[in-house]
Amino acid sequence: MTIKNVELLITGGSGFIGTHLVNSLSSIYSITNLGRNKNPMCSNIYWDLKTRLDDITVPHPYTVIHCASIVNSNSADIYEYIDVNVKSTIDLLEFCVKNSVKKFIFLSSGGIYGYSKKPLSEFSTCNPEGIYLLSKYFSEKVCELYKDKLDVVILRPFFPYGEGQKGRLISNLFYDILNNNTILLNKNGNPKINPIYISDLIDIIKQFVENDVSGIFNVCGDDIISIEELCKVISRISGKKNLRFFYKETDVEDLVGINSHLCSTLNYKLNTNLEQGLNYYFKWLKTLGK
Repeated sequence: MTIKNVELLITGGSGFIGTHLVNSLSSIYSITNLGRNKNPMCSNIYWDLKTRLDDITVPHPYTVIHCASIVNSNSADIYEYIDVNVKSTIDLLEFCVKNSVKKFIFLSSGGIYGYSKKPLSEFSTCNPEGIYLLSKYFSEKVCELYKDKLDVVILRPFFPYGEGQKGRLISNLFYDILNNNTILLNKNGNPKINPIYISDLIDIIKQFVENDVSGIFNVCGDDIISIEELCKVISRISGKKNLRFFYKETDVEDLVGINSHLCSTLNYKLNTNLEQGLNYYFKWLKTLGK
């Protein structure tokens, strides 16, 4: 399915994941970005995620990809997380049903499992902490109510990172290391994580657009690493050798996903390992003069 006039509707098409999606897919599909900010690579319709979609004229897409959400905002209260993250998902699903949309792809989070001693599969119990992850979990449950009405794909990314990202774990670690800041770590330098590089995440979403597959899938990397070891890799890549750590007394379990269900379903092999992805991100930072 590589026909230019196939319509994709992407929410949050100017955000980190949404921008990469639009940049990657705009030469293949006709894309409309639905959100508060414009993306110059596609057509745009303003939506603040609080207004009902019934009040907005939106093209009838083949697939809706829901990326937009409030993410750990200091300015948002608990009600806004529900209004924006959950109610917008309901609105989009209702829109899909009314307009015979074939597929709905929801970007959730691997964080909804909570920390665990064991690697997490799609069958692991979810234990979301905090209003952001709770809103993602509630949105997932809403999506499941519609799985008999359209194809629903729920993706749970684990620490996606790459060019254009700011204010998240790996981008923050780069900032601290490049600026010789002391890095605050839990006891033993944990948790262990397995981040996924943005180009692999985008390729995976594209696979779900093009294949007749639905369900819940972990989207994570192959390389498992502790935060302390991750800092050491970033230090080596960036040439900043004088790392300074401060260890808290708290200890945490890991947040490691199992990606075998995803890879076997799509017959997909990740293209970028952790060290390659971190190198790509550092090269991008250097173009900004960081």
